[in-house]
Amino acid sequence: MLEVIQKAETKPGGIRSWRMPLKWYQRLTLATAVAIWLLIVLGSMVRVTESGTGCGNTWPMCHGSLIPHFEYHEMVEWTHRLVGFLIGWLMVGLGVSTLVWYRKPRRFLYLALAAGFFYILQAILGGLTVLLSVGHTWTALHMGNSMLLLASVTLLGLFARMGEIKKNTFSRGIRWLALGTLVWTYIALFTGAAVVGSDADLACAAWPQCQANQILPVTPNEWTNFGHRLAVGLSDVLLLGLAIVIWRSPAKDKRVMRAVHFLGALYITQVFLGAFTIWLGAPSYMKGAHLAVAALTWAALVVLCTLLWLSPVKKQTDEGTGSDKPLKQEKQSKLGWVPEPVRDYVSLMRLRVIPLLLVPTVAAMLIAAAQSPVQGDRSLLELILWTVIGGTLATGGAHTINQFLERDIDARMRRTKRRVLVTGQIAPPNALAFGLILTVVAVVMMWFLVNPIAAMLSLSGNLFYVVVYTMWLKRTTVQNIVIGGAAGAVPPLVGWAAVTGQVGLPAILFFAIIFFWTPAHFWALALVRREDYEAAGVPMLPAVKGEVVTQRNILYYAVLLLIVSVFPFMIHALSWIYLVAALGLGWVLVSKSFTLLRKGGQSGMQLRAMKLFKFSNTYLALLYLVMVVDRLIALG
Repeated sequence: MLEVIQKAETKPGGIRSWRMPLKWYQRLTLATAVAIWLLIVLGSMVRVTESGTGCGNTWPMCHGSLIPHFEYHEMVEWTHRLVGFLIGWLMVGLGVSTLVWYRKPRRFLYLALAAGFFYILQAILGGLTVLLSVGHTWTALHMGNSMLLLASVTLLGLFARMGEIKKNTFSRGIRWLALGTLVWTYIALFTGAAVVGSDADLACAAWPQCQANQILPVTPNEWTNFGHRLAVGLSDVLLLGLAIVIWRSPAKDKRVMRAVHFLGALYITQVFLGAFTIWLGAPSYMKGAHLAVAALTWAALVVLCTLLWLSPVKKQTDEGTGSDKPLKQEKQSKLGWVPEPVRDYVSLMRLRVIPLLLVPTVAAMLIAAAQSPVQGDRSLLELILWTVIGGTLATGGAHTINQFLERDIDARMRRTKRRVLVTGQIAPPNALAFGLILTVVAVVMMWFLVNPIAAMLSLSGNLFYVVVYTMWLKRTTVQNIVIGGAAGAVPPLVGWAAVTGQVGLPAILFFAIIFFWTPAHFWALALVRREDYEAAGVPMLPAVKGEVVTQRNILYYAVLLLIVSVFPFMIHALSWIYLVAALGLGWVLVSKSFTLLRKGGQSGMQLRAMKLFKFSNTYLALLYLVMVVDRLIALG
């Protein structure tokens, strides 16, 4: 059994020594890479807010003190330095753990040494930039070195997860095209740094042309700005060509395809951010977002280029030399540091599902705050915090009571037969008490810390889920998930009421979107789990009416969802930005639903249904994210 707190290995002579488990090393590399990306984002904010001299010409102190004054530019620069200092400790831990336990394979050691070198150089360049008040050239070098630091740690994290590697089967031309795209993108990053460094953000005031009545630039600053666009444009063309040849290549690799899709989404996002930065007058938050996505794009491109050259030989193992460890089992041990009784009770709350409900809640709150003042004397951030905590407790309570009521069904379903109430790890009365306590605490908290309307809406959602859906509909009708879906559609009503103290028409439309989204989402999963529902005697649509009827109904509801999702635009609650996203995402959902119906019972039906189910999760999260972005842009 894998030990979570420590892992020992036996040396000659029977001496046992501690060895860092590979999963800890993987987490350390990931945490370091994310922290470095955050440092780059903070560094970009230092530049775009002109806070480089916020701490004066002293380094590493801030005006000779460890603690800054509460002045904006000083706080921005001090936060950047503080994160850099904390990353230093992560780098020390990464270097020591690599030298002591993961010197082999040698690529680990070389990348760790390279990362250490780039980090030290980054600190030196940062110090010189402040102490000597050097020009934009040194600032660009500081940025360029930070990208090399991010690349080295990203590669270290990638190799830690790949295990034993071999040469990939992609053609030499594709690999060299990827390398060329990587090099050119690195050059394009320097052109972006030149734009920021020379204050040429608005030298070309139009997009994609330089000026409204002028396509090509004239002044040096205009050429700096437009040159960056040309450099990024060529990078876009190279990536598009790379994606096309990868898609047409006979060599297939799921990791490569995922990296291509993710990178494509980042490139498109980056183009739009660049355009909106110009259109909105280059506000600091847009420039910061543009630079943050640029760093993330660079890291993703490094991963893609590596995967095109190398691929893992076998499944990841715990020690790199032992027996294979299934990924699913690895996921189940993520809370291994939590005491088992606590872990059992937490599992009753089904925390993995809750974020999908909280996203619409927070989105509705942000949209409501953009349209009307926040009710009461609390700040929006405070309201969001208490609403999220209350929503988590309320939803966890509903899930717990649901498992208490369905433990007989869960025992007959393969997917749920290992739940703690089925295995006897928690006594049913204790689970019921836990669920009721969570619900009561959530309602009381929201009543006093948010407002009574939000609290009552949250309670009504719980009651509908437990009483109407779980106790009545689920065991009696094939329309169980259609009507019961109203419970899952309550969160945006709660979020809207938390801010405004009432339920408005936009909130009702947000409710309707989730209501019509639920059947297509859940029935796609039910197609995969059909045998489970048949064994448990639950009248889920696939188990009663069959696969064809279910696939047809999924398509019907996908079309209805596409239509309903347009209504927020029609009542002018959201703009054309949301409309484009709603139509695009809805069309993809309808297309996947139509493909599922058209191919019917052909081989791979369950795989297509599962892909549709996973995309439906992405659909909802992206749709509400676009709602927030739409309102932020409108306010800007």
